[in-house]
Amino acid sequence: MPPSMPNPPNFLLPDHPSRRGHLALACLWLLLGGVGQAGPLLTAGDTQLRQDVQLLADHGVLRGPVTTWPLAWGPVLADLQRIEPDAALPAGVAAAAGRLRERAEWETRLHEPSYAASVSLAEAPRRIRGYADTPRESAELGGGVDWTGERLAVSLRGQFVDRDGADTEGRADGSMIGLALGNWLVSANTLDRWWGPGWDGSLILSGNARPIPAVALDRNFTDPFETRWLSWLGPWDLSLMMGQLESAREIPDTLFFGMRLGFRPLPSLEIGLSRTAQWCGDGRSCDLDVFLDLLVGRDNRGDDDISTDNEPGNQLAGVDFRWSQAGFGWPTAVYGQLIGEDEAGGFPSRHIGLVGGEARGRWRGFAWHGFAELAATTCQFYEASERFNCAYNHQIYRTGYRYRGRVIGHGADNDARIASLGFTLTDADDGQWSLLARHGRLNRGGAPDPRNTLTPVPLDLSSVDVGHRRWLRWGQVDVGLGYERTGVPSGPSDGDWRLHVEWRSAY
Repeated sequence: MPPSMPNPPNFLLPDHPSRRGHLALACLWLLLGGVGQAGPLLTAGDTQLRQDVQLLADHGVLRGPVTTWPLAWGPVLADLQRIEPDAALPAGVAAAAGRLRERAEWETRLHEPSYAASVSLAEAPRRIRGYADTPRESAELGGGVDWTGERLAVSLRGQFVDRDGADTEGRADGSMIGLALGNWLVSANTLDRWWGPGWDGSLILSGNARPIPAVALDRNFTDPFETRWLSWLGPWDLSLMMGQLESAREIPDTLFFGMRLGFRPLPSLEIGLSRTAQWCGDGRSCDLDVFLDLLVGRDNRGDDDISTDNEPGNQLAGVDFRWSQAGFGWPTAVYGQLIGEDEAGGFPSRHIGLVGGEARGRWRGFAWHGFAELAATTCQFYEASERFNCAYNHQIYRTGYRYRGRVIGHGADNDARIASLGFTLTDADDGQWSLLARHGRLNRGGAPDPRNTLTPVPLDLSSVDVGHRRWLRWGQVDVGLGYERTGVPSGPSDGDWRLHVEWRSAY
Protein backbone atom coordinates (compact mmCIF):
# COMPACT_ATOMS: atom_id res chain seq x y z
CA MET A 1 0.00 0.00 0.00
CA PRO A 2 1.19 3.55 -0.69
CA PRO A 3 2.01 5.83 2.23
CA SER A 4 -0.86 7.36 4.17
CA MET A 5 -2.15 10.73 3.06
CA PRO A 6 -0.86 13.87 4.78
CA ASN A 7 -2.83 15.70 7.44
CA PRO A 8 -5.51 17.94 5.87
CA PRO A 9 -5.44 21.74 6.25
CA ASN A 10 -7.97 23.38 8.54
CA PHE A 11 -10.80 24.36 6.18
CA LEU A 12 -14.26 25.62 7.01
CA LEU A 13 -17.05 23.08 6.56
CA PRO A 14 -20.82 23.38 6.95
CA ASP A 15 -21.76 22.00 10.35
CA HIS A 16 -22.90 18.41 9.99
CA PRO A 17 -22.91 15.88 12.85
CA SER A 18 -21.53 13.08 10.68
CA ARG A 19 -18.58 15.14 9.45
CA ARG A 20 -17.31 16.92 12.57
CA GLY A 21 -13.72 16.80 13.83
CA HIS A 22 -10.82 15.37 11.90
CA LEU A 23 -13.08 13.47 9.45
CA ALA A 24 -14.79 16.71 8.40
CA LEU A 25 -11.44 18.33 7.71
CA ALA A 26 -10.26 15.30 5.80
CA CYS A 27 -13.38 15.26 3.68
CA LEU A 28 -13.09 18.89 2.61
CA TRP A 29 -9.40 18.51 1.92
CA LEU A 30 -10.17 15.52 -0.25
CA LEU A 31 -13.01 17.35 -1.96
CA LEU A 32 -10.95 20.39 -2.86
CA GLY A 33 -7.58 18.70 -3.22
CA GLY A 34 -8.36 17.77 -6.80
CA VAL A 35 -7.45 14.31 -7.96
CA GLY A 36 -7.50 13.29 -11.60
CA GLN A 37 -7.33 16.71 -13.22
CA ALA A 38 -6.35 18.54 -10.02
CA GLY A 39 -10.00 19.50 -9.46
CA PRO A 40 -12.84 18.31 -7.22
CA LEU A 41 -14.20 15.80 -9.78
CA LEU A 42 -13.17 12.41 -11.10
CA THR A 43 -13.49 12.91 -14.83
CA ALA A 44 -14.94 10.35 -17.24
CA GLY A 45 -12.93 8.30 -19.72
CA ASP A 46 -10.36 6.42 -17.63
CA THR A 47 -11.47 2.78 -17.65
CA GLN A 48 -9.06 1.65 -14.93
CA LEU A 49 -10.15 4.44 -12.61
CA ARG A 50 -13.80 3.57 -13.15
CA GLN A 51 -13.15 -0.14 -12.59
CA ASP A 52 -11.39 0.66 -9.32
CA VAL A 53 -14.25 2.87 -8.15
CA GLN A 54 -16.89 0.31 -9.11
CA LEU A 55 -14.98 -2.53 -7.44
CA LEU A 56 -14.75 -0.59 -4.19
CA ALA A 57 -18.46 0.24 -4.38
CA ASP A 58 -19.38 -3.42 -4.95
CA HIS A 59 -17.39 -4.40 -1.84
CA GLY A 60 -19.05 -1.73 0.29
CA VAL A 61 -15.94 0.43 0.68
CA LEU A 62 -17.58 3.27 -1.28
CA ARG A 63 -21.14 3.92 -0.18
CA GLY A 64 -22.41 6.57 -2.60
CA PRO A 65 -23.69 6.31 -6.20
CA VAL A 66 -20.94 5.80 -8.78
CA THR A 67 -22.68 5.69 -12.19
CA THR A 68 -22.79 9.46 -12.77
CA TRP A 69 -19.56 10.83 -14.25
CA PRO A 70 -17.90 13.20 -13.50
CA LEU A 71 -17.95 11.97 -9.91
CA ALA A 72 -17.23 14.04 -6.81
CA TRP A 73 -13.96 13.08 -5.14
CA GLY A 74 -15.16 14.09 -1.68
CA PRO A 75 -17.31 11.05 -0.76
CA VAL A 76 -14.97 8.63 -2.57
CA LEU A 77 -11.90 9.62 -0.59
CA ALA A 78 -13.83 10.16 2.63
CA ASP A 79 -14.86 6.49 2.42
CA LEU A 80 -11.26 5.50 1.74
CA GLN A 81 -10.26 7.43 4.86
CA ARG A 82 -12.55 5.15 6.89
CA ILE A 83 -10.65 1.98 5.98
CA GLU A 84 -8.95 0.65 9.10
CA PRO A 85 -5.15 0.17 8.78
CA ASP A 86 -5.48 -3.51 9.69
CA ALA A 87 -8.57 -4.16 7.53
CA ALA A 88 -8.37 -7.53 5.78
CA LEU A 89 -9.42 -6.49 2.28
CA PRO A 90 -9.29 -8.92 -0.66
CA ALA A 91 -6.17 -8.44 -2.75
CA GLY A 92 -7.96 -6.79 -5.68
CA VAL A 93 -9.87 -4.41 -3.42
CA ALA A 94 -6.73 -3.42 -1.55
CA ALA A 95 -4.94 -2.77 -4.84
CA ALA A 96 -7.80 -0.56 -6.09
CA ALA A 97 -7.83 1.42 -2.85
CA GLY A 98 -4.07 1.79 -3.06
CA ARG A 99 -4.23 3.17 -6.60
CA LEU A 100 -6.81 5.78 -5.58
CA ARG A 101 -4.78 6.79 -2.53
CA GLU A 102 -1.64 7.00 -4.62
CA ARG A 103 -3.39 9.21 -7.14
CA ALA A 104 -4.66 11.47 -4.36
CA GLU A 105 -1.18 11.67 -2.83
CA TRP A 106 0.16 12.86 -6.17
CA GLU A 107 -2.52 15.40 -6.96
CA THR A 108 -3.87 16.92 -3.72
CA ARG A 109 -1.70 19.99 -3.48
CA LEU A 110 -3.21 23.35 -2.58
CA HIS A 111 -2.13 26.65 -4.15
CA GLU A 112 0.38 24.89 -6.40
CA PRO A 113 -0.17 24.76 -10.15
CA SER A 114 0.22 21.43 -11.89
CA TYR A 115 0.66 20.94 -15.60
CA ALA A 116 -0.55 18.40 -18.15
CA ALA A 117 0.39 17.53 -21.72
CA SER A 118 -0.77 14.99 -24.28
CA VAL A 119 -0.28 14.01 -27.91
CA SER A 120 -2.15 11.45 -30.00
CA LEU A 121 -2.08 10.13 -33.56
CA ALA A 122 -4.86 7.99 -35.00
CA GLU A 123 -5.49 6.31 -38.31
CA ALA A 124 -9.28 6.00 -38.69
CA PRO A 125 -10.43 6.88 -35.11
CA ARG A 126 -13.28 4.78 -33.73
CA ARG A 127 -16.62 5.85 -35.15
CA ILE A 128 -18.48 4.47 -32.13
CA ARG A 129 -16.90 5.77 -28.94
CA GLY A 130 -17.52 3.87 -25.71
CA TYR A 131 -16.45 4.80 -22.20
CA ALA A 132 -12.71 4.78 -22.93
CA ASP A 133 -11.26 8.18 -23.86
CA THR A 134 -9.83 7.11 -27.22
CA PRO A 135 -8.79 9.85 -29.69
CA ARG A 136 -11.59 11.60 -31.57
CA GLU A 137 -9.42 13.04 -34.35
CA SER A 138 -6.47 11.95 -36.51
CA ALA A 139 -3.97 14.12 -34.61
CA GLU A 140 -4.19 16.06 -31.35
CA LEU A 141 -1.74 18.07 -29.28
CA GLY A 142 -2.95 19.16 -25.85
CA GLY A 143 -1.80 20.89 -22.71
CA GLY A 144 -3.18 22.50 -19.60
CA VAL A 145 -2.72 23.84 -16.11
CA ASP A 146 -4.66 23.13 -12.90
CA TRP A 147 -4.88 25.10 -9.68
CA THR A 148 -6.90 24.43 -6.53
CA GLY A 149 -7.64 26.68 -3.57
CA GLU A 150 -9.81 26.35 -0.48
CA ARG A 151 -13.03 26.74 -2.46
CA LEU A 152 -12.00 27.50 -6.03
CA ALA A 153 -10.73 24.93 -8.53
CA VAL A 154 -9.50 25.83 -12.01
CA SER A 155 -8.60 23.38 -14.76
CA LEU A 156 -7.70 24.93 -18.11
CA ARG A 157 -7.22 22.63 -21.09
CA GLY A 158 -6.41 23.38 -24.70
CA GLN A 159 -5.99 21.24 -27.80
CA PHE A 160 -4.93 21.72 -31.39
CA VAL A 161 -6.47 19.01 -33.56
CA ASP A 162 -6.23 17.88 -37.17
CA ARG A 163 -9.44 16.45 -38.62
CA ASP A 164 -8.27 14.23 -41.48
CA GLY A 165 -6.71 16.99 -43.53
CA ALA A 166 -9.16 19.76 -42.55
CA ASP A 167 -7.91 23.03 -41.11
CA THR A 168 -6.28 22.78 -37.69
CA GLU A 169 -8.82 23.56 -34.99
CA GLY A 170 -8.39 24.85 -31.45
CA ARG A 171 -10.50 23.50 -28.60
CA ALA A 172 -10.84 23.83 -24.84
CA ASP A 173 -12.38 20.43 -24.03
CA GLY A 174 -11.80 19.21 -20.48
CA SER A 175 -11.71 22.68 -18.88
CA MET A 176 -13.49 23.72 -15.70
CA ILE A 177 -13.81 26.60 -13.26
CA GLY A 178 -15.62 25.43 -10.12
CA LEU A 179 -16.63 26.97 -6.80
CA ALA A 180 -17.62 24.92 -3.73
CA LEU A 181 -20.66 26.41 -1.97
CA GLY A 182 -21.71 24.38 1.05
CA ASN A 183 -22.36 20.87 -0.20
CA TRP A 184 -22.58 21.94 -3.85
CA LEU A 185 -20.12 22.55 -6.65
CA VAL A 186 -21.07 25.29 -9.12
CA SER A 187 -18.98 25.17 -12.29
CA ALA A 188 -18.62 26.27 -15.87
CA ASN A 189 -17.03 23.42 -17.78
CA THR A 190 -16.44 21.48 -20.97
CA LEU A 191 -16.13 18.04 -19.33
CA ASP A 192 -17.09 14.67 -20.79
CA ARG A 193 -20.12 13.18 -19.07
CA TRP A 194 -21.34 9.59 -18.77
CA TRP A 195 -24.74 8.88 -17.20
CA GLY A 196 -25.53 5.25 -16.59
CA PRO A 197 -24.07 1.81 -15.78
CA GLY A 198 -23.15 0.77 -19.34
CA TRP A 199 -19.54 0.25 -20.39
CA ASP A 200 -19.89 0.53 -24.18
CA GLY A 201 -22.75 3.00 -24.29
CA SER A 202 -25.18 5.26 -22.47
CA LEU A 203 -28.52 5.88 -24.14
CA ILE A 204 -28.92 9.40 -22.77
CA LEU A 205 -25.50 11.01 -22.19
CA SER A 206 -22.15 9.49 -23.12
CA GLY A 207 -18.65 10.48 -24.19
CA ASN A 208 -19.38 9.74 -27.85
CA ALA A 209 -19.83 13.40 -28.81
CA ARG A 210 -17.48 16.16 -27.73
CA PRO A 211 -18.36 17.67 -24.32
CA ILE A 212 -21.08 20.34 -24.37
CA PRO A 213 -20.04 23.70 -22.83
CA ALA A 214 -22.26 24.06 -19.80
CA VAL A 215 -22.93 25.61 -16.42
CA ALA A 216 -23.42 22.81 -13.87
CA LEU A 217 -24.52 22.24 -10.30
CA ASP A 218 -23.38 19.00 -8.62
CA ARG A 219 -23.92 17.67 -5.12
CA ASN A 220 -20.62 16.93 -3.39
CA PHE A 221 -21.16 14.61 -0.43
CA THR A 222 -23.82 11.95 -0.88
CA ASP A 223 -25.20 11.68 2.67
CA PRO A 224 -28.72 10.16 2.93
CA PHE A 225 -31.74 12.23 3.87
CA GLU A 226 -32.36 12.33 7.60
CA THR A 227 -36.15 12.35 7.31
CA ARG A 228 -37.70 8.90 7.48
CA TRP A 229 -39.82 9.69 4.41
CA LEU A 230 -36.75 9.87 2.18
CA SER A 231 -34.02 8.09 4.13
CA TRP A 232 -34.88 4.85 2.30
CA LEU A 233 -33.18 6.32 -0.80
CA GLY A 234 -29.83 5.84 0.89
CA PRO A 235 -26.82 7.86 -0.28
CA TRP A 236 -27.80 10.10 -3.19
CA ASP A 237 -26.35 12.61 -5.60
CA LEU A 238 -27.81 15.16 -8.01
CA SER A 239 -26.37 16.72 -11.16
CA LEU A 240 -27.87 19.61 -13.12
CA MET A 241 -26.50 21.24 -16.25
CA MET A 242 -27.47 23.85 -18.82
CA GLY A 243 -25.34 23.94 -21.96
CA GLN A 244 -25.38 25.38 -25.45
CA LEU A 245 -25.07 23.41 -28.67
CA GLU A 246 -23.25 24.62 -31.78
CA SER A 247 -24.42 27.28 -34.23
CA ALA A 248 -24.11 25.08 -37.34
CA ARG A 249 -27.39 23.17 -36.91
CA GLU A 250 -31.03 23.39 -38.00
CA ILE A 251 -31.83 25.62 -35.00
CA PRO A 252 -28.59 27.40 -34.09
CA ASP A 253 -27.47 27.75 -30.47
CA THR A 254 -30.06 25.32 -29.07
CA LEU A 255 -29.83 25.00 -25.29
CA PHE A 256 -29.26 21.61 -23.65
CA PHE A 257 -30.67 20.87 -20.19
CA GLY A 258 -29.71 17.80 -18.18
CA MET A 259 -30.71 16.48 -14.76
CA ARG A 260 -29.78 13.21 -13.04
CA LEU A 261 -30.59 11.80 -9.62
CA GLY A 262 -28.66 8.73 -8.45
CA PHE A 263 -29.26 6.81 -5.24
CA ARG A 264 -28.41 3.50 -3.52
CA PRO A 265 -31.37 2.17 -1.50
CA LEU A 266 -29.36 -1.02 -0.91
CA PRO A 267 -25.57 -1.45 -0.85
CA SER A 268 -25.95 -3.82 -3.82
CA LEU A 269 -28.39 -1.69 -5.84
CA GLU A 270 -27.92 1.67 -7.56
CA ILE A 271 -30.70 3.45 -9.43
CA GLY A 272 -30.42 6.47 -11.69
CA LEU A 273 -33.16 8.79 -12.99
CA SER A 274 -32.08 10.94 -15.94
CA ARG A 275 -33.71 13.65 -18.00
CA THR A 276 -32.38 15.82 -20.80
CA ALA A 277 -33.95 18.34 -23.17
CA GLN A 278 -33.10 20.45 -26.19
CA TRP A 279 -34.95 23.77 -26.10
CA CYS A 280 -34.70 27.47 -26.94
CA GLY A 281 -32.32 28.40 -29.82
CA ASP A 282 -32.66 30.90 -32.65
CA GLY A 283 -36.29 31.54 -33.50
CA ARG A 284 -37.64 29.54 -30.56
CA SER A 285 -39.19 30.75 -27.33
CA CYS A 286 -36.72 30.89 -24.43
CA ASP A 287 -38.67 32.44 -21.55
CA LEU A 288 -39.28 31.00 -18.08
CA ASP A 289 -42.80 29.77 -18.90
CA VAL A 290 -41.42 27.65 -21.75
CA PHE A 291 -38.78 26.13 -19.50
CA LEU A 292 -41.37 25.38 -16.79
CA ASP A 293 -43.60 23.65 -19.38
CA LEU A 294 -40.61 21.58 -20.41
CA LEU A 295 -39.70 20.81 -16.80
CA VAL A 296 -43.17 19.47 -15.93
CA GLY A 297 -43.50 17.53 -19.18
CA ARG A 298 -45.96 19.75 -21.05
CA ASP A 299 -43.99 19.64 -24.29
CA ASN A 300 -46.08 17.55 -26.69
CA ARG A 301 -48.39 18.99 -29.29
CA GLY A 302 -51.93 18.33 -28.14
CA ASP A 303 -51.17 19.01 -24.45
CA ASP A 304 -53.58 21.89 -23.73
CA ASP A 305 -52.27 24.90 -25.68
CA ILE A 306 -49.05 23.24 -26.89
CA SER A 307 -48.65 23.56 -30.68
CA THR A 308 -45.84 23.44 -33.20
CA ASP A 309 -45.12 27.11 -32.60
CA ASN A 310 -44.82 26.89 -28.83
CA GLU A 311 -43.73 23.29 -28.24
CA PRO A 312 -41.00 23.75 -25.60
CA GLY A 313 -38.43 21.22 -26.73
CA ASN A 314 -37.17 17.70 -27.39
CA GLN A 315 -36.90 15.56 -24.26
CA LEU A 316 -35.45 12.21 -23.28
CA ALA A 317 -35.98 10.67 -19.85
CA GLY A 318 -35.71 7.32 -18.17
CA VAL A 319 -34.28 5.04 -15.55
CA ASP A 320 -31.24 2.81 -15.16
CA PHE A 321 -30.10 0.33 -12.51
CA ARG A 322 -27.12 -1.73 -11.50
CA TRP A 323 -27.40 -4.70 -9.11
CA SER A 324 -24.23 -6.33 -7.87
CA GLN A 325 -23.92 -9.77 -6.31
CA ALA A 326 -21.51 -12.67 -5.90
CA GLY A 327 -21.80 -15.40 -8.48
CA PHE A 328 -19.53 -18.33 -9.37
CA GLY A 329 -17.17 -17.10 -6.66
CA TRP A 330 -16.62 -13.75 -8.46
CA PRO A 331 -18.21 -10.32 -7.97
CA THR A 332 -20.84 -10.00 -10.69
CA ALA A 333 -23.47 -7.44 -11.66
CA VAL A 334 -26.39 -6.97 -14.01
CA TYR A 335 -27.48 -3.58 -15.27
CA GLY A 336 -29.97 -1.97 -17.59
CA GLN A 337 -31.16 1.34 -18.97
CA LEU A 338 -34.57 2.31 -20.39
CA ILE A 339 -34.90 5.75 -21.97
CA GLY A 340 -38.10 7.26 -23.38
CA GLU A 341 -37.89 9.32 -26.57
CA ASP A 342 -41.34 10.82 -26.01
CA GLU A 343 -43.86 11.53 -23.26
CA ALA A 344 -47.33 10.10 -22.69
CA GLY A 345 -49.44 10.79 -19.63
CA GLY A 346 -46.53 12.46 -17.86
CA PHE A 347 -44.22 9.45 -18.24
CA PRO A 348 -41.52 8.54 -20.80
CA SER A 349 -42.72 6.52 -23.78
CA ARG A 350 -41.37 5.06 -27.05
CA HIS A 351 -38.42 3.57 -25.20
CA ILE A 352 -34.97 2.53 -26.34
CA GLY A 353 -33.06 0.07 -24.17
CA LEU A 354 -29.75 -1.35 -23.00
CA VAL A 355 -28.96 -4.39 -20.86
CA GLY A 356 -25.69 -5.92 -19.71
CA GLY A 357 -23.78 -7.98 -17.22
CA GLU A 358 -20.25 -7.88 -15.87
CA ALA A 359 -17.89 -9.89 -13.69
CA ARG A 360 -14.44 -9.44 -12.25
CA GLY A 361 -11.80 -11.52 -10.49
CA ARG A 362 -8.10 -12.34 -10.26
CA TRP A 363 -6.03 -14.80 -12.30
CA ARG A 364 -2.30 -15.50 -11.86
CA GLY A 365 -1.57 -12.08 -10.45
CA PHE A 366 -3.79 -10.24 -12.95
CA ALA A 367 -7.04 -8.46 -12.11
CA TRP A 368 -9.62 -9.08 -14.83
CA HIS A 369 -12.91 -7.44 -15.71
CA GLY A 370 -15.38 -8.48 -18.41
CA PHE A 371 -18.76 -7.30 -19.62
CA ALA A 372 -21.40 -8.21 -22.19
CA GLU A 373 -23.85 -5.56 -23.37
CA LEU A 374 -26.76 -5.30 -25.81
CA ALA A 375 -28.23 -1.98 -26.96
CA ALA A 376 -31.36 -1.33 -29.05
CA THR A 377 -31.90 2.25 -30.18
CA THR A 378 -35.17 1.77 -32.07
CA CYS A 379 -38.23 3.23 -30.35
CA GLN A 380 -40.48 0.49 -28.92
CA PHE A 381 -37.74 -2.04 -29.65
CA TYR A 382 -39.63 -4.61 -27.53
CA GLU A 383 -42.66 -4.65 -29.86
CA ALA A 384 -43.21 -6.09 -33.31
CA SER A 385 -44.27 -2.61 -34.44
CA GLU A 386 -40.93 -0.88 -33.85
CA ARG A 387 -40.82 2.83 -34.68
CA PHE A 388 -37.92 3.65 -36.97
CA ASN A 389 -36.37 7.11 -37.48
CA CYS A 390 -37.73 8.07 -34.06
CA ALA A 391 -34.87 7.87 -31.53
CA TYR A 392 -32.49 10.84 -31.41
CA ASN A 393 -34.61 12.66 -34.06
CA HIS A 394 -37.18 15.43 -33.72
CA GLN A 395 -39.59 17.19 -36.04
CA ILE A 396 -38.56 20.68 -34.84
CA TYR A 397 -34.96 20.24 -33.69
CA ARG A 398 -34.19 18.47 -36.94
CA THR A 399 -30.45 18.10 -36.37
CA GLY A 400 -31.59 15.78 -33.61
CA TYR A 401 -29.97 14.66 -30.38
CA ARG A 402 -26.51 15.28 -31.78
CA TYR A 403 -23.59 17.65 -31.23
CA ARG A 404 -20.86 18.47 -33.75
CA GLY A 405 -21.56 15.46 -35.92
CA ARG A 406 -21.91 12.79 -33.21
CA VAL A 407 -24.90 11.56 -31.26
CA ILE A 408 -25.03 12.67 -27.61
CA GLY A 409 -26.45 9.31 -26.48
CA HIS A 410 -25.32 5.86 -27.61
CA GLY A 411 -22.54 6.01 -30.21
CA ALA A 412 -24.39 3.60 -32.52
CA ASP A 413 -27.00 6.35 -33.18
CA ASN A 414 -30.67 5.61 -33.89
CA ASP A 415 -32.22 2.34 -35.03
CA ALA A 416 -29.20 0.22 -34.12
CA ARG A 417 -29.10 -3.19 -32.52
CA ILE A 418 -25.58 -3.90 -31.36
CA ALA A 419 -23.91 -6.39 -29.01
CA SER A 420 -20.60 -5.67 -27.27
CA LEU A 421 -18.10 -7.81 -25.38
CA GLY A 422 -15.28 -6.23 -23.40
CA PHE A 423 -12.42 -7.66 -21.36
CA THR A 424 -9.46 -6.10 -19.52
CA LEU A 425 -6.44 -7.47 -17.67
CA THR A 426 -4.50 -5.32 -15.20
CA ASP A 427 -1.07 -6.41 -13.98
CA ALA A 428 0.76 -5.67 -10.74
CA ASP A 429 2.42 -2.59 -12.31
CA ASP A 430 -1.00 -1.15 -13.29
CA GLY A 431 -0.49 -1.89 -16.98
CA GLN A 432 -3.77 -2.74 -18.69
CA TRP A 433 -4.59 -4.89 -21.74
CA SER A 434 -8.05 -4.49 -23.27
CA LEU A 435 -10.26 -6.24 -25.82
CA LEU A 436 -13.54 -4.91 -27.25
CA ALA A 437 -15.67 -6.71 -29.84
CA ARG A 438 -18.90 -5.43 -31.42
CA HIS A 439 -21.45 -6.97 -33.77
CA GLY A 440 -24.77 -5.68 -34.98
CA ARG A 441 -26.72 -3.66 -37.52
CA LEU A 442 -26.75 0.13 -37.73
CA ASN A 443 -29.66 2.33 -38.90
CA ARG A 444 -31.95 -0.67 -39.38
CA GLY A 445 -34.81 1.50 -40.60
CA GLY A 446 -32.79 3.70 -42.96
CA ALA A 447 -35.17 5.35 -45.42
CA PRO A 448 -32.45 6.53 -46.13
CA ASP A 449 -31.99 8.73 -43.06
CA PRO A 450 -29.25 11.33 -43.71
CA ARG A 451 -29.36 12.50 -40.09
CA ASN A 452 -27.78 9.27 -38.83
CA THR A 453 -24.15 10.13 -38.07
CA LEU A 454 -22.79 6.70 -39.07
CA THR A 455 -24.71 5.61 -42.16
CA PRO A 456 -27.84 6.80 -44.05
CA VAL A 457 -28.85 3.20 -44.89
CA PRO A 458 -28.82 -0.11 -42.98
CA LEU A 459 -25.30 -1.39 -42.41
CA ASP A 460 -23.98 -4.56 -40.78
CA LEU A 461 -20.97 -4.01 -38.54
CA SER A 462 -18.42 -6.29 -36.90
CA SER A 463 -15.30 -5.00 -35.17
CA VAL A 464 -12.59 -5.95 -32.72
CA ASP A 465 -10.16 -3.64 -30.91
CA VAL A 466 -7.20 -4.51 -28.72
CA GLY A 467 -5.24 -2.02 -26.65
CA HIS A 468 -2.56 -1.59 -24.04
CA ARG A 469 -1.94 1.19 -21.52
CA ARG A 470 1.29 1.39 -19.60
CA TRP A 471 2.61 3.82 -17.02
CA LEU A 472 6.20 4.82 -17.62
CA ARG A 473 8.44 7.24 -15.74
CA TRP A 474 7.60 10.01 -18.21
CA GLY A 475 3.85 9.43 -18.49
CA GLN A 476 1.21 7.06 -19.78
CA VAL A 477 1.35 5.43 -23.22
CA ASP A 478 -1.83 4.06 -24.83
CA VAL A 479 -1.70 1.97 -28.02
CA GLY A 480 -4.75 0.55 -29.78
CA LEU A 481 -5.25 -1.58 -32.88
CA GLY A 482 -8.62 -2.41 -34.41
CA TYR A 483 -10.32 -3.96 -37.42
CA GLU A 484 -13.84 -3.13 -38.59
CA ARG A 485 -15.89 -4.80 -41.31
CA THR A 486 -19.06 -3.19 -42.65
CA GLY A 487 -21.47 -3.95 -45.47
CA VAL A 488 -25.07 -3.57 -46.54
CA PRO A 489 -27.31 -6.48 -45.46
CA SER A 490 -27.03 -9.45 -47.85
CA GLY A 491 -24.39 -7.58 -49.82
CA PRO A 492 -20.61 -7.28 -50.07
CA SER A 493 -18.58 -6.01 -47.12
CA ASP A 494 -15.35 -4.10 -46.71
CA GLY A 495 -12.81 -4.11 -43.89
CA ASP A 496 -10.59 -1.36 -42.52
CA TRP A 497 -7.81 -1.30 -39.95
CA ARG A 498 -7.45 1.42 -37.35
CA LEU A 499 -4.59 2.37 -35.07
CA HIS A 500 -3.95 4.99 -32.41
CA VAL A 501 -0.98 5.94 -30.26
CA GLU A 502 -1.35 8.36 -27.37
CA TRP A 503 0.95 9.78 -24.70
CA ARG A 504 -0.15 11.70 -21.60
CA SER A 505 1.83 13.20 -18.79
CA ALA A 506 1.29 11.67 -15.34
CA TYR A 507 -2.34 12.26 -14.32
